[in-house]
Amino acid sequence: MTRLLTWHDEWSLNIDVVDAEHRGLIEQLADICHRFGPEASPRRSGDAFALIDALTDLGEAVREHFKREEELMQTVGFDDLAEHCTEHALLMAEYTDQLRRWRAEGIHVFDEDAQENARDWILDHILGADRDFAKAFHAIEDQLSSPRRPHTVAAWSRLNAARKGL
Repeated sequence: MTRLLTWHDEWSLNIDVVDAEHRGLIEQLADICHRFGPEASPRRSGDAFALIDALTDLGEAVREHFKREEELMQTVGFDDLAEHCTEHALLMAEYTDQLRRWRAEGIHVFDEDAQENARDWILDHILGADRDFAKAFHAIEDQLSSPRRPHTVAAWSRLNAARKGL
């Protein structure tokens, strides 16, 4: 399963700072799958706690990514920011609920079903709503690059700030 959790170029949004974070989240999930998946070495005492800690860290990394992504969207004036923020909130609520279930179950092996659910949870958003943002981002970029369209210093400043990073 872990081989499916490597970054694929076709997932790229062509926004370097966002792609770098997405790649990092995929790598973090792949590491969890590698360390705690069914094919991992025999379990030691306390691995259930280590797995929950790793999954909690992943959730926090995603939460921080969402925050920076929303700041980027606000910087460039993304029209669907409120809707995207709502999706982020729902995704985090889903993850928090799943984490509670895993904690209650005392999960100690990150089996293929759990891996697939976590992968889909991240990728569905990247390949769905984040693609919509990328289209809007690149449209703004194209408008500002067009010699026929007047643009403001403020618009250029917002885009340059976005290019510098989340």
